[in-house]
Amino acid sequence: MDQQADRRFRVTTRKDIARLFQRGSRAADGVITLYAVRNETPDQRSRAGVAVSIRHGGAVRRNRVKRLCREAFRLSRSELPGGWDLMIIPRAGADLTMPGIRRSVRQLAARLTGLRPASRSET
Repeated sequence: MDQQADRRFRVTTRKDIARLFQRGSRAADGVITLYAVRNETPDQRSRAGVAVSIRHGGAVRRNRVKRLCREAFRLSRSELPGGWDLMIIPRAGADLTMPGIRRSVRQLAARLTGLRPASRSET
């Protein structure tokens, strides 16, 4: 699968973000909260947005957390169902590691979309 990290795979417009929070389903674990709603992209690609609270710290720390979440989504994209918009909200105070975020994104997306997560030994 295409592993590019470009803007086509991001939720960026206010309209899409508002739709995610208003109509999306929500699931959470100890690492992240994930919102999911079907998107309207013609090629059925999944997209993600990241919202990081100021409780995570200063701008440098928040930007690092955002990069970590986007990379976790990029690496997990082939294991996620297509045609969904996701909003990843990392929990302040959680141990935010790449394997932990990837595992959470896969499991919570599977729960919200009704699909089983792909079973892989790598986390």
